Amino acid sequence: MFTLLLIVLSLGGCNSTDYLVDGGKSNPYFEGNVMQYLESRPDLFEDLVKVIKLTKWEDILTNEDVTFFAPTDFTITKSVDRMNKYLYNYEGMDKITDLSQVKPAVWEDLIGMYVMEGKYRLNDIAQLDTAAVSAFPGQTNFTYDRSYKMTMGVCYGDANGIKYAGYRQVMYAYQDFGYPEYAYVSSCNIEPTNGIVHVLRLDHYLGFSTSALYQRALEAGIDYPDKGKNSGTRLMPIIREEETDNLFVKEKNDE
Repeated sequence: MFTLLLIVLSLGGCNSTDYLVDGGKSNPYFEGNVMQYLESRPDLFEDLVKVIKLTKWEDILTNEDVTFFAPTDFTITKSVDRMNKYLYNYEGMDKITDLSQVKPAVWEDLIGMYVMEGKYRLNDIAQLDTAAVSAFPGQTNFTYDRSYKMTMGVCYGDANGIKYAGYRQVMYAYQDFGYPEYAYVSSCNIEPTNGIVHVLRLDHYLGFSTSALYQRALEAGIDYPDKGKNSGTRLMPIIREEETDNLFVKEKNDE
């Protein structure tokens, strides 16, 4: 079984040198499809698998040639926790207790941001330098279902004073309102039979925003067990909508 070779700990960009914990050599190939690989790692993807099975992506990750930038359960948990905080404190609504309470269409949209058609290993991806984007912009592709334009890139670190001679790290970005939000890959080039999996770092939020899951889930409506209670509607106007927007800006600046 493939083990994680790279555990990215820092929040910095390409010039960081404390990004690596050496786990030794390991076989990157997995005898099974992308979905089976995710299912084989419940320590990382148990909740992700549950979410995928609510959507069309289960069939695609099973049968089609794809590259999947896989968010871990840490990402799912962080995003749900943040959503629950917003629902309870700012909307006066109950917290969710099961992932299925978020409508499948919401999960389908968010997971779709991480699926690319075709196979992209590290060596297939263009160089990205966040300090010199005009020279090294990476490459921009539509997602599998053409819902989003995403940027893939390989960041080349420096070594012994030689520019771009050091380690390489895959980055994945969503450009919202002109400002790219980067997700860093902690383990790359995992190769099931029908695709490539790049595992995203643990600090990533689903949808490239602390509020992405919350905003989509609230708009679609929450499926509470008791349909007569809080069925996707606010109990009381806790704060004004513009104050919620200001909160998101403040939290983004604090990250």
